Amino acid sequence: MRRIARLFVILFSAAVLATSCLSDDNATDITYYSDTAITSFSLGTLNRTMWTKSSTGEDSSYVTKVDGSVYKFYIDQLKREIYNPDSLPVRTDAAHVLCNVSSKNSGFIILAYKDSEDNDSLVYFNSSDSLDFTEPIEFRIYANDGIAYRAYKVSVNVHKEDPDSINWYNAGSNPAFTSMAAMKSVAFKDRLFVFGTDRSNTSVYSASLDAPGTWTELSTDNGATFDANAYASVVAKGDSLYTISGGRMMRSYDGNNWTSYDIQGNTAPIKLIAAGRSRLYGIDASGQIVSSEYSNHAWTVDAISGDVSMLPDENIGYGRFAASTDGNSERINITGNRSERIIIAGNRSLSSNPEDSVVMVWSKIEEYSTNSERHSWMFCNEDNGYNLPRLANLKMLAYGDVLIALGGQGEGTSTAEAFSAFYVSEDNGLTWHDDDKYYMPEGFDNAESDVFTMTVDENNYLWIVCGGTGTVWRGRVNRLGWEENRTSFTE
Repeated sequence: MRRIARLFVILFSAAVLATSCLSDDNATDITYYSDTAITSFSLGTLNRTMWTKSSTGEDSSYVTKVDGSVYKFYIDQLKREIYNPDSLPVRTDAAHVLCNVSSKNSGFIILAYKDSEDNDSLVYFNSSDSLDFTEPIEFRIYANDGIAYRAYKVSVNVHKEDPDSINWYNAGSNPAFTSMAAMKSVAFKDRLFVFGTDRSNTSVYSASLDAPGTWTELSTDNGATFDANAYASVVAKGDSLYTISGGRMMRSYDGNNWTSYDIQGNTAPIKLIAAGRSRLYGIDASGQIVSSEYSNHAWTVDAISGDVSMLPDENIGYGRFAASTDGNSERINITGNRSERIIIAGNRSLSSNPEDSVVMVWSKIEEYSTNSERHSWMFCNEDNGYNLPRLANLKMLAYGDVLIALGGQGEGTSTAEAFSAFYVSEDNGLTWHDDDKYYMPEGFDNAESDVFTMTVDENNYLWIVCGGTGTVWRGRVNRLGWEENRTSFTE
């Protein structure tokens, strides 16, 4: 209490001194405001510890600087909270922080701490003093009448995780997967579906995305059956699953009840390869890309700009991003956009193209505005040394704002090792590189088998199902699991 009393004596004395210094001959009216508030808060330069490996392979650390001024702080005047919605990088030193604070009506800025007996201990704020923000600090702004004050809880948020690291979780196993010769998976509604073939028929298993340890083999309620190649055509779009079996299109709203119907149009697909916002895409018997709007099931041939012989016909994966439609198309938020880019990547037949060393990547823009034109598929491979290597049982998909691919042993003239790396493209499939931020699960083992499948769910979890061991892995890049920033505030 002595410390608090001393503080108020100082504040009162300062106010009296300011008044007494005024000459009677130059009398000036002084207004002491009874209201005040924090109007701005910012950080100075902070230290961040980084880790690296020395030339001998040993871990070593070094310190870098973080410009705290670029991290905006929100001031919620209703809740009396101040915080940075965009957290500082992981391992930033929050125990030694310099900050700048401004107040309304020149209010006095005070730090309020609790002593060992839970009593208030007030300290005058000095912007040159280092503060420990490992826990929130209470800032009090006293009006210059020395009576009223506002108390704010100030938090400096620091990421606890490396944003680009991926954490893997062993989600159990299903021995039935080890009997599959090839497989494909989709995350649909609240379940993970695995379609696998034994080269005679396609069987289907599903598990809850929240509790993936228990698998159920599906026996379709209406007696529908799947041929040996039905697994390869499975795509999920909107409220439905689609595949092709026995030359007929099949559709399900739940994975149990399936409806089959004839495929209309002059060109019928024999395999589905992608699902856009409004169209399904497939490959016909002659290797052309065909597509159909959902509202009618007539199929037409898509235009191709490039060598048709370079189109893939197996292990085809796809990704889709919202996109502008000019020559400088770029990925943007898909919500509400009227166009999108579809990217497909797959292998050509190995028996017909034994010299292939890379995956064939194609993309196109789809516009959905009234009277918009249809665009051609464009070949993405360039002779730049950064193509995606040909991999057995290739799986490629969109993840966050990039494309990622994974596969077994290199095929053709590719010398890539099985499951040695995730390959990432940040430019819609034009260039690819192995990225050590995306690493395989510790203890990953597929028993020297190339049979596996990979998909992603709506919560940005990657799922890898191993055909060699039956093991299921779930992982997510940390930043894709973070909550959206709070934006409710009043300055």
